[in-house]
Amino acid sequence: MPTFKIPYESLDPLTIGSAEDDSKVYRDELELEIDDANLLAAIYPDEPEHLPDATAAAAAALEAPVDGPRFSELIAGGKSVAIVIDNQFRPTPQTKLLPAIFDALEAAGTTDAVVICANGKVFPMSESDIEQKLGRDNLDRMERLGIPFLQNDPRNAEAYDYVGVSSRGTPVWVHKEVMRRDVKITIGQAQSNHWGAGGGGKLIMPGVSADETIESNHCNLVPSPATHYGAYSGPMRSDIDEIASMAGLDATMNVVLDTRGRVIFINFGAHPVSHRQAIEHFNSIYAYESPVPEKGQADIAICGVFAPTDHLFFHTGWGCMSADFVLKDGGSIIYCSPSPGVHTEVGDFPGLALMDLMKPYMPATPENYQRVLKDIHARQIQMWAGCIWVPIYEVMTRKHLTMVTLEENLELAADIGMDATTSLDEAYAAALARHGADAKVIVLPFARYQLPENAIRMTPHSMHTPVGAHV
Repeated sequence: MPTFKIPYESLDPLTIGSAEDDSKVYRDELELEIDDANLLAAIYPDEPEHLPDATAAAAAALEAPVDGPRFSELIAGGKSVAIVIDNQFRPTPQTKLLPAIFDALEAAGTTDAVVICANGKVFPMSESDIEQKLGRDNLDRMERLGIPFLQNDPRNAEAYDYVGVSSRGTPVWVHKEVMRRDVKITIGQAQSNHWGAGGGGKLIMPGVSADETIESNHCNLVPSPATHYGAYSGPMRSDIDEIASMAGLDATMNVVLDTRGRVIFINFGAHPVSHRQAIEHFNSIYAYESPVPEKGQADIAICGVFAPTDHLFFHTGWGCMSADFVLKDGGSIIYCSPSPGVHTEVGDFPGLALMDLMKPYMPATPENYQRVLKDIHARQIQMWAGCIWVPIYEVMTRKHLTMVTLEENLELAADIGMDATTSLDEAYAAALARHGADAKVIVLPFARYQLPENAIRMTPHSMHTPVGAHV
C-alpha cells in the first residue's frame, strides 16, 4: 500500500522565497496510506529549477519585454512612475525585484516615483511587515531617492480619482497617487486561481481601487458560474483587466513561484500580454491532465497546503474550488491546512478568520445558498470578505468538507459548523465509511496551485477584451 506525502505547512509569507539560501526551506508533511485499488490519481507537479538570481533576472526582463517598450523607454524623458506591489499575503519577493526597478529609475534620472501597496481592502501592513516585504536596503534607498511608500485606503473617498464605468457596469475609482503618474507598472505573482488568475491588472483592481469599485466588481461577478479556476476570460478577470486598462496600466512584471516560494519564471511587458504569458507558463507546470474522462470523478479528494500565504484558511482554502472539478457531487474534500492565524501589530486573526461569516448560513445547503445570494444582492454581505468564503460555501452545498488542522482551530470550526479534526487518518477513515471500501481517491498535494487542463479558458471573447489591450 503506497504512502503519500501531503504538504502541511504555513511558513512566513514575508520571508519564504527571500532567504539567502532558498535550498534550506523545509517542508512539513503529513503521510497517508491509500490502497492501490482506491487510487484514482496522485498529481505531483514536475517543477523546474528556480532562478539563481531573481534580481538579475528582473533587470534582464525590464529590458527584454515580451510586448511593448522596454522599461527604460517607458520612463525616459523624466516621466513620473507609479510602482504597484502586492501585499503581505502574497509571496512575491519584492526585496529581490525592486532593486532592478530602482536601478533603472536612477539611471533615467527619475525624480517623481511612488511605491504603493495593492492591499485592496486587506488591513494595512505594519512597520515590521513593510520592512520584511520591501527589505531594509530598499527602504533606505527609497528614502534617499525621495520615493514614498503608500498603502491603499479604500474608504477614504478623497484618495481616489473617478475613471469611468467598465463595460460590465463597475464604477471605477483608482488611487490618485497612481493616476497622476505618467507610467504605471505592477509587480506581482501570476497564478491561476478561482477568480481566473491572480497578479497583473489585479494589483489595480482591487489592489489600489476604492471600496465602491471593489464591492461592485465582487458582488456582481464572484458568484458567476463563469468565474472559476483558470477562467482567464471569465467575467471577473476580464472586468479586472478592463479596469486596469482604463486606469492606464502600462506594463506588468510577473513572477511564477514554485511550491517553496522560489522564482521559477519572470517576465515584463505591456498589459495584459505579459501577464497572460506568465499565466500560460504557470499552467504549463501546474495544470494537469484530468483523469475524469477516462476513470470518472473521484469520491474523495485529499488536498495539502504549502507556504506561503497559508496562515488563514481564507487563503489556503482556494483549492476547494479547484478540487471541485474532479470530485463528484456528494463526494468528500479532505483539506489539510494547519492555518495558524496571523499575529501582527495591527491585529490578531485566528486561522478561520472570515470563514466565521458563514455561520448564519450553516448548514451549507442549496436553500441556504439562496439566502447568501439574496444578501449579496441586498449588499448585506460585504463581498471583499465574501469573495472566498462564498465560493467555498457553494462547493460545500454539494460536497462534504473536512478540515485537518491545528487543535487551536477546532473550537471555532465547531462554532461555525465546519467538520474539522487534527488527524488525517481519522478524516480519511470517515470518508471511506461514507463512500465505501471501493471509493476512488485523488491526491492534490498543492491544491491551491493545481487545476485540470480542461478548466482553463484563456481566449477572451471579443466583448470581454480590455479597452486598449493588445490581443
